[in-house]
Amino acid sequence: MVDLKGVANHGVLYLFLILLGISSCTSDLSNGKLDKLSLIYARIEINQSPTDKLDNSVAVALLDNDGNRISNDSILIFVNGIEEKLTHKQGLYYTNESRYVFLNVPVKEKYNVEIKLTDGKKYFLGSVNALAEEKPENIECKEAGNLKDDFVIKWHGLIDIDELSVFIGMTEQTEPNVTSATKKDEKIIKIKSNGSFKVSKAEYKEAKAKISGIEFNFRTTRNGTVNSELLKNSHITIKTLIEKYVSFDE
Repeated sequence: MVDLKGVANHGVLYLFLILLGISSCTSDLSNGKLDKLSLIYARIEINQSPTDKLDNSVAVALLDNDGNRISNDSILIFVNGIEEKLTHKQGLYYTNESRYVFLNVPVKEKYNVEIKLTDGKKYFLGSVNALAEEKPENIECKEAGNLKDDFVIKWHGLIDIDELSVFIGMTEQTEPNVTSATKKDEKIIKIKSNGSFKVSKAEYKEAKAKISGIEFNFRTTRNGTVNSELLKNSHITIKTLIEKYVSFDE
């Protein structure tokens, strides 16, 4: 016979654990008065298209000193004068991932982020310069690789992009009709406006594995300025990325 009381008790316990998980990720500052920046850790992350600065996204997360999300609907965020309310979002394992999200913010030279606390006053939160618009055609390489030749990629006229990440994809025949895919360790190279990078053909084979393709990520991450009253390690960053993928066929 099924012990319905036991099932019910387990159900109550399960619900309690769920609620505990939610509350443990949500700050006590989510309710009531909050009028001090010194209680807030701000994480502001901006992604900008490499070719169009008006194609962008800005995500602002507010946390307390314990790393718990502040989900206070009375707090508003402004980016270049555009106002957004909190977007409530639940992540895996009932974690709180609530944040403020802005899309396609009008910007010329700078992203300026402000906050309105429960006292109704606006405060400077952070700012960072917009990235320059790049020309992907300034990155030149063949569309496909040749197993007999080194592979060379060249670039010129890059403005803000200052880093190149290289992934070499490999495939291996582990069993008849079974192919597994792996990647070699990422290579990260600091680059200048003009330059080139060569992948030696010696890297195309490794034990039983052979190259399937190369992924080149041209990117940059820049930091801006945040209000000094915020909790330590508050930050505002802006990123962009140009991807190139080259396949290798027999």
